[in-house]
Amino acid sequence: MPDIYLAPITKMPEAILNLPGSKSIANRVLLLAAVANGDSIIHNVPEVAEDVVLMLEALTKLGVVIQKVSNNENLSSYKISGCNGAFPVKNASIFCGNSGTSIRFVTSMLSLMNGQYELTGIERMKERPISDLVEALQMVGADISYSEKSGYPPLSTHVFIDNKADVINISGRVSSQYLTGVLMALPLLKRKVTVSIKDELISKPYIDITVAIMQKFGCVIEINGNDYTINPVNSLNPIEYTIEPDASSASYFLALGAIKGNITINNLSKDSLQGDKRFSESLSDMGAEVDYQANAINVRAKFIKPININMEAMPDVAMTLAVMALFANGTSTITGIRSWKVKETDRILAMYTELTKLGAGVFITDNSIEISPPARINSDVAIDTYNDHRIAMCFSLVAAYGIPVTIRDYQCVGKTFANYFDMFREICYI
Repeated sequence: MPDIYLAPITKMPEAILNLPGSKSIANRVLLLAAVANGDSIIHNVPEVAEDVVLMLEALTKLGVVIQKVSNNENLSSYKISGCNGAFPVKNASIFCGNSGTSIRFVTSMLSLMNGQYELTGIERMKERPISDLVEALQMVGADISYSEKSGYPPLSTHVFIDNKADVINISGRVSSQYLTGVLMALPLLKRKVTVSIKDELISKPYIDITVAIMQKFGCVIEINGNDYTINPVNSLNPIEYTIEPDASSASYFLALGAIKGNITINNLSKDSLQGDKRFSESLSDMGAEVDYQANAINVRAKFIKPININMEAMPDVAMTLAVMALFANGTSTITGIRSWKVKETDRILAMYTELTKLGAGVFITDNSIEISPPARINSDVAIDTYNDHRIAMCFSLVAAYGIPVTIRDYQCVGKTFANYFDMFREICYI
């Protein structure tokens, strides 16, 4: 894959941006629409995001009819003809690449159906644990087997026989996507089931997204502390829905505003479904000027000060703060990042390696990273991205400080934001 050289940014970037839809929301909405009873119309689908492409390909392979439709707002819109809880294709092999949402959500749905399916991905996917999800699904009768290494993809689901269990216990320590997958699949049983978190739940805002979207499809969910009860419905209702901009992707441009510019993100507000909307509060803590408008967020540069923050609820955008910490006037500590180790790469190790290249003093544990900025940032460093889109995007911010940097294998951003660097260069250099 090619590299991209980013020259020092010398001007003050100013922009009002309309960003692609959230891939996290998209993959939830698309899958639920696929099992609903009727046709759903979904707008602002981030169709160039690899994770979403993989979900669309998986649903098509399972027999779901998906059509692109036109609209009056120049959005990417699709009609999803729901199959009312039963995919037409009963035997298929589904490739999920390195998309955690795709393999975890689709595995959950397929494991509660009458069919036999294989789910696999790239080599990194085979290193990402999935046993917590599998064990939870097995509690209601799912028949799931591992094809290679126990506890990891690839895996196969077999014909489901409901054992009528009414309680599922699941761990929330590794990934909230396990709980999301189980919650979205349980309406297929058409009976009351309670899912109980047996330890702790990381990234809870993502579960709030899941619940809100399921309710739009007519699901009835009761929440009592760490217990989520799914009440029976005959079928999911089709919906028309516009996916809001991806708050995680917005973090890089908001950070750009905090570092050296004046950036506004449209259609993102305090009322957003996404927990990462609170990233702007972190920028304010680091010294930026933040203005919450009716349907937008504006961030302006002021100065960068160190931060001590727990980012368990927003682990993806914590990486952006880690790069910003390079240019603070003191040491920053970011905790609550345990889930970094099971993402697209081991992000704790990767961030340690790349920040150290730039001259920072970095100390890591299995749940934290401490960054002490150097007196002088190393120039013309080549950043390795480990096929991780978020590493590529967050380290692009180094150029905003007037320091040239090369991002290796930059096209890995295609996982969520294929034209990120086109937009970045247009704002910063043109």
